[in-house]
Amino acid sequence: MKKKIGNRIIVSFSLLIGILIFFLLLFFNDLVRETHMSIIKQEAEEKIRFIELVLKDKNRDRGYAAVPDIDFLRKVSGIIGLRITIVDFNGSVLADSDINNVSSMDNHQYRIEVKEAMASGTGSSIRYSNTLKIDMFYYAHKSDKYIIRLAKPLYIVEEKIQKIRKFIVFSGIFIIFTSIIIIIYISKRITNPINETMNFARDFSHGDYTRRIMNYSDDEIGNLQKSLNRLADTIVGKIDSLIFEQNKLKITLENISDGIAVIGDDKRILISNKAFNALFDINNDVSEKLYFEVIRSRTLNIKIEYVLARGQSASFEEKLISGKVCEVSINPIMEHDTLQGILVVLRDVTEKKKIEQMKTDLVGNMSHELKTPIAIMRGYLETIDEHYNDEKMCRDLIGKAIDSAERQNSIINDILKLNLLETSHEFIDEEINLGGIINNCIHLLQPKASKKNITIEKSTDILDTVIRSNRFLAEEIFFNLIDNAINYNRESGKISIHAREEKGKILIYIEDTGIGIPEESIPRVFERFYRVDKSRSRATGGTGLGLSIVKHAAEILGWDMSVASSKKGSIFTIEI
Repeated sequence: MKKKIGNRIIVSFSLLIGILIFFLLLFFNDLVRETHMSIIKQEAEEKIRFIELVLKDKNRDRGYAAVPDIDFLRKVSGIIGLRITIVDFNGSVLADSDINNVSSMDNHQYRIEVKEAMASGTGSSIRYSNTLKIDMFYYAHKSDKYIIRLAKPLYIVEEKIQKIRKFIVFSGIFIIFTSIIIIIYISKRITNPINETMNFARDFSHGDYTRRIMNYSDDEIGNLQKSLNRLADTIVGKIDSLIFEQNKLKITLENISDGIAVIGDDKRILISNKAFNALFDINNDVSEKLYFEVIRSRTLNIKIEYVLARGQSASFEEKLISGKVCEVSINPIMEHDTLQGILVVLRDVTEKKKIEQMKTDLVGNMSHELKTPIAIMRGYLETIDEHYNDEKMCRDLIGKAIDSAERQNSIINDILKLNLLETSHEFIDEEINLGGIINNCIHLLQPKASKKNITIEKSTDILDTVIRSNRFLAEEIFFNLIDNAINYNRESGKISIHAREEKGKILIYIEDTGIGIPEESIPRVFERFYRVDKSRSRATGGTGLGLSIVKHAAEILGWDMSVASSKKGSIFTIEI
């Protein structure tokens, strides 16, 4: 309570007023006493001169030096209201208006007022009267023959002083209470704006950024409040700007495909984006967590610790527990040559690595597939050269050499088709009849199917209509799928081709009764030169590129491809 400004003002002013009233009380007490004593003294002096004249006139016949008649003296005392005492120059009391037997009175030679009167003509003193038991004022005047002394009790003066003292005390109390009320009012007028300013500062510091000071006072505090409101507006503007920039940065980070995290010098993660969390299979917020509690990679953690300790950048390639391969870049964040944290960037290069591996495999497979027919033909030709007199064997080897040449030609043609699909960006959008295309493919492949006694069944009436697509790509899709179904079918097997509509889409199924595809090989059957059983594939005459051509052609047309397989055969589904 004492710490409040209003209370301090009230207590201080109340004490000040109390002290002033106390000193006023002392001052007026002395002033009134001195004033009254001065008046009494002047009055006594005038009355003594009056008595002196009266006594001279009264004793004219008796002689001035005669002792005044006591009755006359009492009469004069009654008129002036003062005690009159006549003392000779030896201090003996000659007469006293209040005492009948003056012989019993003490000698007054050493009374102060008498001594002063003897010395200077007049004298006065105040002392306690043992006779009357009160304070008395004595005034003495030296006449020609004796000293006339007047005495006046001072209880009247004390009564007047007491009245004035009471008046000052009661007035002081009234002034104090009145002043306290006025001071409280003034204090509130002063402290209310201060309190409002303090409440504003407290609420604003606690996050209430909408709080403002209303009701300005027209003084210095009002100017301060206006300045604080402008300061608050500026701060809110800065905060909004920072929030906007932070949101932009957050959105930008969230939409970057690279995993990004900022780690502070206290080893806690400050920021991380979705890509970063996805790389480490994190589903919750990792802010303020220690990085080694989140990142499950010993090598990566060692590198992060190294950069935090040395402040030097590091770049390397890391394979995560999830199997993803990332190019990692760790850079220190410096400010005034002091490390503030590090920036960790992880670029997922898993697909890039797969593509590189596929290219490596493709080159290897292509070289192998192209070299094999040539090696076979060379072997046939060398055998023919050694046995050219054996006509029958030579004819048989020449036929096999021609088959090898045809196989190599097929591989080259399929490679060219794949290259065409990958490099050409424009295929004619034309009207085609899928039913007619499938019939043509069956017609071309029927001799090949007949050699294995394979039956082809077709139920594609809904396809006998015209749609917008590309004939070349559609022919490649259906020819390769039917050819694949023949190649990997059993002797006397069956191929079923049927179509149906579902939810506005056309679904075409090509089903065979072949050997099926192992489950682990299904995701790879559309890869180039991928063969489930390489020895069987070459025996069927396949190039290993047919399904790759199907996949690329379907992607260009916007068709979806899927495959399901079991030991009873495979089903390729085209969704248009």
